[in-house]
Amino acid sequence: MSQAVLEYLDIRAAGTYVDMTIGPGGHSELILQNAPDGFLIGIDRDEQALAMARQRLAEFAGRFRLFHRRYSQLAGVLQEAGVDKADGILIDTGLSRDQLLDADRGFSFGSTARLDMRMDCSQPRTAYEVVNHYSQEELYQVLQRTGRRREARKIARRIVSLREGSGPIQTTAQLAEIIAAVVATPARRGKKRHPATPWLMAIRIEVNDELHELKDGLRAAAEALRPVTGRLVVLTWAGHEHGLARRELRILANPGTSEPPALPSPEPKRPLLRYLTPNPLYPDEQEVRRNPAARTCRLHAAQAV
Repeated sequence: MSQAVLEYLDIRAAGTYVDMTIGPGGHSELILQNAPDGFLIGIDRDEQALAMARQRLAEFAGRFRLFHRRYSQLAGVLQEAGVDKADGILIDTGLSRDQLLDADRGFSFGSTARLDMRMDCSQPRTAYEVVNHYSQEELYQVLQRTGRRREARKIARRIVSLREGSGPIQTTAQLAEIIAAVVATPARRGKKRHPATPWLMAIRIEVNDELHELKDGLRAAAEALRPVTGRLVVLTWAGHEHGLARRELRILANPGTSEPPALPSPEPKRPLLRYLTPNPLYPDEQEVRRNPAARTCRLHAAQAV
């Protein structure tokens, strides 16, 4: 959905833009190509991704700066870069293809490397810690984010039983087999998606604190936009991201929706955004044929007020 991203960002020749999940730099490259006198700030918690982006954007030397940071640290990044407000901000959630295919990172259900799943390899918490050190109740709280609470309870119980009886669970492949043995049914067998996929995603979300980071990042982005003209574009790739992005953008556009009716705010909060896509955009059939992974992508856009 690259063309839609550019259109909703409303690229200006000399604008200042922030790519809050720069990854290997594909979107940033397009932004700099379409803003010939512009400047871009790239943020990512993955240092390997930053290295790839730096190489990809080499031809634009002097027109970008990269930072090893999280969404929630945007305000500090802008201050360090000497930028007051941004004309456009892009958040592209989820995993990059490079992260998924890196067997050592343990994101894929076939990985035989030690459980990891960190987007930022410098952070202490890994999937190994979550799977092997969380209590049964803590594991259940992580896994029930899939919405399948009954199965989440069974998986949590099985993980704790196995690690107590046979020792720590070491790899993503091992964990995926354990989960599949609990949840796989004749109706699910033979499907393209591995039965452990949503449960592994729930563990990845916990490892990287993705829900809190996205919520904090959306507010940080809204506050960093240039008033009236600044644009925010958010690409989400999974159900939990779709719902969280829509909810938080609506709250930022209409802060009263976040206050319980019985507890009115003494000072009404000022809206920060105007929602441009009440119904998120879907990729068209041609794009899905080109890139099947795009079928789950949704584009949300808003403008500063």
